[in-house]
Amino acid sequence: MKDIIKELESDYDSMVKPNIMIAGKTGVGKSTLINAIFREKMVQTGTGKPITQHLQRISKDSVPVTLFDTKGLELTEIAREEVQNEILDEIKKREKNKDINEHIHLMWYSISYESFRIEQEEIEWIRLFSKKMPVILVLTQCFSDDTSFYEQLQKLELPVKNIVRLLAAPKRIINNIEIPAYGLNNLVDATFDALPEATKRAFVNAQKTNIDLKVKEAKKWSTGFIASSFGAGFAPIPFSDAVVLSGIQITLITKITNIFGFSRSRALTQTIVSALAGTSAATLTGRAMVGQLLKFIPGVGTVAGGIINGAVASTITTSLAFAYIKVCEKLSYQNDMESMSADEIAEMVREQYKKELKKNK
Repeated sequence: MKDIIKELESDYDSMVKPNIMIAGKTGVGKSTLINAIFREKMVQTGTGKPITQHLQRISKDSVPVTLFDTKGLELTEIAREEVQNEILDEIKKREKNKDINEHIHLMWYSISYESFRIEQEEIEWIRLFSKKMPVILVLTQCFSDDTSFYEQLQKLELPVKNIVRLLAAPKRIINNIEIPAYGLNNLVDATFDALPEATKRAFVNAQKTNIDLKVKEAKKWSTGFIASSFGAGFAPIPFSDAVVLSGIQITLITKITNIFGFSRSRALTQTIVSALAGTSAATLTGRAMVGQLLKFIPGVGTVAGGIINGAVASTITTSLAFAYIKVCEKLSYQNDMESMSADEIAEMVREQYKKELKKNK
């Protein structure tokens, strides 16, 4: 248990956090957007550390992303020039740093869709910033089905990676008629595509809206890791060693957990891990369980010579990984996840584990 929690924390700390700059005029809904995208409430009254008079750094230890919020884009021409210089100075300073963790990796430039206008100064800013980093143009507060402004922006052929229309929070328009939030997953996808490879896993962890992306990345990572771990030269596993989670399985649990970005509370981590690690509450990989599950694998039946060969071990580990991913997917939609017991989670994993193994028939 201690080894898994220690590795979980170490793996989290090793992730390269994306640095995202968020620009736009006051009132375009930047705070609402930020809190809608990320796992925890990043923006609250009094949060954030000022870097300059017009640039604020927003971060939380429990969410692997750093945000830089720009202020004062609606000021006078002289003041705007001052703001521009402050932001560019910060970008240039970070560019010179050899540590990729310190670079600004991407910008969301936000414009309120209901304004139906983009000023010439904003066009110039977007063109300027796009020379320094990928820029995504985010059209906030889109509760109209009128796409004329969106089409107008496309015709400008601005040097942006994408133009995303969205509504970050439900909008009540009349009486009980409410427009639900939409478009957040599109922004997450566009951001994921534009970020440097080294920062993508941390971003998948930090965002909360696109569960499908978490599932996709967890399966992609697990498949590649298992293939390399159980290659041609893999040493057979003694049957007696199958009663505990192997180092490979510990790494899988660690990576998958951090891809999904569950709360880093120790209690929740212990609940999930105990459900996988063969505790009295959840015997998943004990001798009896392995013996029961091997009958699902064609051509195996009993374990001849008391060993599990690489192919069988790969099948078991892949099934464990995909079962755990499915359970993590289900847990991601649970509002009261932390109230679930180890027994409940263990049962979810056991049932899914059997389903995954049966697929190999």
